[in-house]
Amino acid sequence: MKFFIPKQRFSDINIRQYFPKKLSAFDFFLPGRYTIAMDKEIIKQLTRLSAEEKEILGGQKNIRKDDYTLSDSFIINEKRLLGGNKQIDLRLHTRFIDFPEHGHDYMEFMYVYSGCVTHLIGAEKISLRGGDILFLNRHIRHSVLRTEQSDIGFNFIVSNDFLKYIFHNVQNNPIMSEFLTRNFAPDGEGEYLYFRTEGNFPIRNLMDNLIYAVVKHTPDDSTILTQIVSLLFSYLAYYSDTLCNGLRVTSPETRLKQAVSAYIEERYTNATLAELSSKLGYSEEYLSRRIALLFGKTFQKLLIEKRLNVAERLLTETKLSVAEIIETIGYENQSHFHRLFKQAFGCTPFRYRQNKPKAEV
Repeated sequence: MKFFIPKQRFSDINIRQYFPKKLSAFDFFLPGRYTIAMDKEIIKQLTRLSAEEKEILGGQKNIRKDDYTLSDSFIINEKRLLGGNKQIDLRLHTRFIDFPEHGHDYMEFMYVYSGCVTHLIGAEKISLRGGDILFLNRHIRHSVLRTEQSDIGFNFIVSNDFLKYIFHNVQNNPIMSEFLTRNFAPDGEGEYLYFRTEGNFPIRNLMDNLIYAVVKHTPDDSTILTQIVSLLFSYLAYYSDTLCNGLRVTSPETRLKQAVSAYIEERYTNATLAELSSKLGYSEEYLSRRIALLFGKTFQKLLIEKRLNVAERLLTETKLSVAEIIETIGYENQSHFHRLFKQAFGCTPFRYRQNKPKAEV
């Protein structure tokens, strides 16, 4: 299925600064109409040897994990890579070494500018050529085989906030909307989408301009970045024949985590471990151990966190009284709720409502 892209979504007003004055931004995005050669200075800047690569060439045998994460399980951290108030950024994939298996707490996609970059995802071996794109959701783990200097892969780090902001632009795009929905899920399955776009001019053209927009980004350019990424997602659906492969990785652990999360999400007002264990066919003792192992938290802790998150949302988004909120989320003892809330947020519910700044769009 192909998708009509409404012209009014992609305003000429801000995008125009990236193109010659005689050209409209929408003309640029129409296949075959125009192309802009990637600025050689930008590519030179992005592909110069990094400090880490120089150390590797000097004899360092391992990736410096501390540059990416504080997690023992090597989950690369969004804030560690983005920094500041950035919602999207790119970085050159580290060359000259096998990059070990890792995960991310954000959605990542790699665009291979030139050469070849090979990913290992479970038993799958995916070799990306120049122009290809691989999307990896935040629940999947993968490793990358050693690349050489001419193998240029750009990793795009995309925050969940950025993706949620553009989600309405892709809701009629089943390929990307379903992928993003599962990416947002707190306990979703690992998933990837591999687009073989090596010879696709419109998509390569969009990627060149996304690189340019990210590198030249200023705080006033956020609209440009959201429009280009939205258009990229739409074009990947429009050229659906470029989707070479996609995979969801489901394990027994993932299924159990999903079942526990879904139960708490649906029944948090009166959820009990006894009821859940009966539904799943496990003893309470066994299920309690499994939950602690999978989540790193007890069932009761998960339930409290869910109730407090709902309470926080109701405090900031509704005019319900604190007493009404306490009843709504399933607590009967107000003193107990106030104690838990203060432990979690550092102040009383009343003070939190007073001090909470308005959410930014």
